[in-house]
Amino acid sequence: MPISNNGEPASPSVNTPVPHLQKLLYDRRSAAYVLSISVRSLDYLIAQKRLATIKLGKKIMVGHGALTEFCRASHAVLTGNEAPAQ
Repeated sequence: MPISNNGEPASPSVNTPVPHLQKLLYDRRSAAYVLSISVRSLDYLIAQKRLATIKLGKKIMVGHGALTEFCRASHAVLTGNEAPAQ
């Protein structure tokens, strides 16, 4: 990190790129958007236990890993290929 004249860390310049941070948890609406489905369809998947959720207070959240795993499993079913072993 660059050091300023007074010995403290210099603030980043305006042109410094900001790293993209991946969301870890999505609310129901955002998770539905990521999967390109309706919130009602997402609720159906949750009710069928096909999509893992986390409850934070009254909010139902879906983890990034759960979305990725659901997509991999769905792709395997659609193509007839098994999901890669982990």
